[in-house]
Amino acid sequence: MNRIALWTVASFLLVPFTAHACLQTWHILAGTSSPTGKWRSRATYILSGLLLKVQYDLFVKLTLELRARRLGCLPAKLYPHKDPVLGLDYFFKALRAAGAGQFFPFARENLKTIGHTHYAMALGTWVLHTDEPENIKSILATDFDSWEIAGPRLLPVLDVLGPKSIFTSNGEGWHQARSMLRPSFVRDQVADLACFDRHISHLLKKIRSSCQEGMVAFDLQKLFFLMTMDSSTDFLLGRSTDLLVKASPEAEDFLRAFDYVLFQGAKMARLGPIMMKLPHRKFDAEVQTVRSFVRKYVSKAMAEKGYQKERSYLFLHELVASGASVEYITDQVLSIILAGRDTTAAALAAAFYFLSKSPDIVDKLRQEMLEMGEENPDWETLRGMKYLQNVIKEGKFSQKIWSWDETTLLLTPSRVFPALRLAPPVATNSRTSCKETTLPRGGGPDGKSPVLIPKGTSCRWSNYSAYRRADIYGPDADEFRPERWEDLRVAWEYTPFSGGPRICIGQQFALTQMSLAIFRILQNFDKIKSKNEGPMGMRAGVTVSLADPGCLVSMTPIA
Repeated sequence: MNRIALWTVASFLLVPFTAHACLQTWHILAGTSSPTGKWRSRATYILSGLLLKVQYDLFVKLTLELRARRLGCLPAKLYPHKDPVLGLDYFFKALRAAGAGQFFPFARENLKTIGHTHYAMALGTWVLHTDEPENIKSILATDFDSWEIAGPRLLPVLDVLGPKSIFTSNGEGWHQARSMLRPSFVRDQVADLACFDRHISHLLKKIRSSCQEGMVAFDLQKLFFLMTMDSSTDFLLGRSTDLLVKASPEAEDFLRAFDYVLFQGAKMARLGPIMMKLPHRKFDAEVQTVRSFVRKYVSKAMAEKGYQKERSYLFLHELVASGASVEYITDQVLSIILAGRDTTAAALAAAFYFLSKSPDIVDKLRQEMLEMGEENPDWETLRGMKYLQNVIKEGKFSQKIWSWDETTLLLTPSRVFPALRLAPPVATNSRTSCKETTLPRGGGPDGKSPVLIPKGTSCRWSNYSAYRRADIYGPDADEFRPERWEDLRVAWEYTPFSGGPRICIGQQFALTQMSLAIFRILQNFDKIKSKNEGPMGMRAGVTVSLADPGCLVSMTPIA
């Protein structure tokens, strides 16, 4: 018996029971029934409600199934839940995996074994998981208007970034924010390397200082996060936080609070929307610390319109000229700081984690630099360094192969395999359907049919998994090999900067800064040795970075 027949029969069988229970409830409320006990009356109310809920759910399922068949859609596969009511089995597995720094391998394994598009429930909420390029294309581009920023994509950052941020708004609000920010990222602005070079020189001084102090190892990731904060504020606001030069106590408090709210916000959002609505005194206080710091920064910039500018265009001036409020400007500033600082720093740290373990790759990069013959490369020269760009594209994370212990619900190493993987700072992303729509892949036993998506469905796609698909990247997809990009042609299979109307406006900003930073470090330091032990761990917040102890390295300056 197919689902439509089953739901139809079940619905008709429940009709007399539902009608009888509702009639009894009506008589009790109207006082026309014979006296009954208090508990019997309450039981009647509860039974009526439950039967009505079941009847309604069956009706919704039936109508959705009929519409799906009319559109040629088939159902997506389901996670094999042991708890089909709340999905607590999946929830606790995901929670344990996240706590062990292994959430992304956990999600990837589900996509490989269950289906590249499948539903899973956590705390009573169904989420569609996918790593299908065609589905990603549909969500981000061809069916863009059917999806919005909401749910798990919105919750982690709403409090700190504000409701009108480019990353939290939809519709006209998003269009307005994007149009104001976009001019700061045109070619002429990004190609001006003086701003980047100044802060990279501060980074090099810090590294040299660490080497001269005889430190056996230091965390390069920490320095990258300071540098990208300095360069982002300088590039966008015309003045820098100068954390690498002289960090004020106020700036240090801001950094601590900024890191806390992004990590804690993501952690709470994974536990569901109810968790975000509960009072969190420390979280709320740290949000105020972050916003107060930037609000003060913005207010000062608005008051001092005559301070020296290095560039002809500063987006803060445009926001002030538009008559935008301090809170609106604060929302946008925090959004760009998040994008310009966290993602670039995380990608640089992952790059040097790998480079410090791969002298052969470093030698190839140095050879390309020598052949180029430029000590001070411009924007076009950096873009033309193909091997350098391939190293950045290939990205990496060192992992073990893990298996699930069904007794402890923990990930355990089944065998060691030194796989080096693409490491997108945004390892997963999600959207919520704002109307009923379809996705082109995931339905049926083979997963190749369309899937009907009801309004309000949350869809999460895994870049981490998509970039490791052997059917796309070949049988060596789990190996780090920059040379693969010499012949590889991808579109929606590779979207590190998103795609469609919401494609990252700062992608050239990030690539330019990364390219110049790698170039300058290799230009100034001879030996780069890794001091990390064991596999690379991932710290999953709003973005993904290296887990403690970060990127531990030792370096030898070139005399």
